[in-house]
Amino acid sequence: MNDGFAWWLVVLGIAIGVGLSWLVLGRLPRDEGDVDEDERAVEAAWISRSIADYGGVAPAALVEEILELHRGYLRGPALDPGAQQRHEWEEASEPPMSDPRSLDHPAAADPEVRSPR
Repeated sequence: MNDGFAWWLVVLGIAIGVGLSWLVLGRLPRDEGDVDEDERAVEAAWISRSIADYGGVAPAALVEEILELHRGYLRGPALDPGAQQRHEWEEASEPPMSDPRSLDHPAAADPEVRSPR
């Protein structure tokens, strides 16, 4: 193998390595940790303008608070999807009434009490 061909292979290898590195690192999505406070304010203003363009109202300060809450959400443990439904039921002033035609309803246990069908 001659020296010119060997150098050509070295240059080609470096070019391929740089190209693959750019492809991998350039395509990776950004993480919440990559966004600093100054950029978060710019992002909040951009989101606020975008919502306003579609006729909505979202002040930049509100959007910034939402982004901060989302950042905290991503730092915490995963939430249980069914927890929201249980939480809504617990907050209700009265527990949900069961159907009087069901067997576990108190009226169904008493033969004297007739429920309309």
